[in-house]
Amino acid sequence: MKCPEVNLLDHLRTKTQVDLDTFDIDAARELGGCIDCTSNQYEYYTELAKSSRKELLGRSIKLAASIHGQFPSVTFTELAVEIAAIYLAMELVPMVDGAMHVMANPRYSYSKQRIIETGKRLHHLCKVIEPSFNTSHLVMKVPATWEGLQACRELRYSNIKVLGTTLFTMEQAVLAGEVGCVSISPFVHELKALFDEHYEDSNPLLDICVQAQQWYTQQSLPTKVKACATVGVDELLQLAGVDALTIVPDDLRALKSINRSEIEVNELSLFGAALSFQEKLAYPSYKDDEAKYRLDFDHVDDGKAQFKLSQAITIFCDYQNKAECLVKAALTEDA
Repeated sequence: MKCPEVNLLDHLRTKTQVDLDTFDIDAARELGGCIDCTSNQYEYYTELAKSSRKELLGRSIKLAASIHGQFPSVTFTELAVEIAAIYLAMELVPMVDGAMHVMANPRYSYSKQRIIETGKRLHHLCKVIEPSFNTSHLVMKVPATWEGLQACRELRYSNIKVLGTTLFTMEQAVLAGEVGCVSISPFVHELKALFDEHYEDSNPLLDICVQAQQWYTQQSLPTKVKACATVGVDELLQLAGVDALTIVPDDLRALKSINRSEIEVNELSLFGAALSFQEKLAYPSYKDDEAKYRLDFDHVDDGKAQFKLSQAITIFCDYQNKAECLVKAALTEDA
């Protein structure tokens, strides 16, 4: 008897929350049915570089000019990019059922105070741009550095939701849960592998997603695991059962176009019936022990985790700079 087949996207949605990893409005219209929508500096740059976004960029610059005096700690171009990110997010609100994720300027990754200021500023900008928007549906993505996660600890007291991103280790996951992140984004692959077709990351961190979800369950923490930076359909199927998957449009299209044996697909999952949460994971508390955290994190995989974190922040900083250059170019054209 032939084993029944399942559509891969339909199957995945029965196991895991499927989130959209783009601020491309055309892709969002095409790929409906996603819960959350997420973004980063790469998204801001690629969207604002489109000729179809010239009007939105001009609108962002105009608003930045009128309110920059309220935010003297940031440059004009930084503020314009943040405003543009919020405009893009507001366009997509009707197309998703859950939260919009906007990433903090990665140049602030090692400044607790600048991250705190950014969280409050993004909430203010939402109300300026769309007064009816419920800011409980805004999540700020913060690089999971010690400083960034300590900022998250304080932002929760202002009811500002945060996600710990660029996460490569259980040490980061433990601290993110302790400080009150609503979710984390473990990077299955180092970020360079997604931007450089000639570079291969041969050691995907699929197990981190399983372990982090297990840890939060054991500790009765509400933090959710939203895996990202996967490569190919099979890795997504291996993660079926994780709290959420952040998926780029091309992978969503691939999932939608493929049917496979139901037995084969179920056997791929690392969150299958054989997974037992009875074996307790053991990690110390890090939230009040900076020295212990830094020592433990720096030693993971002989320092490679620290390298991956720094590499990811550098890549996002490059796209932040490119987005700001678009603002400068638009200002020059109008001069």
